[in-house]
Amino acid sequence: MTVQFGIPLSEFAKGRSQVEVAEILGVTQGAISQMILSGRDVRVVHGSDGRPEGFEIRRIGSRRKKTAA
Repeated sequence: MTVQFGIPLSEFAKGRSQVEVAEILGVTQGAISQMILSGRDVRVVHGSDGRPEGFEIRRIGSRRKKTAA
């Protein structure tokens, strides 16, 4: 299923450094790197105030369960 919501993070990041994208979205450069490398479905949407916000699209219950140590 394809969700039409916002701009994919990788597209939003084109022409910008990861540091710039991180500052715009209010996260660290490392977080941006992990989001892009992991292939997570992160989208950027412009809020009502015009500022970009990041959202992750995923199915409910799709989070991996931690294994017992």
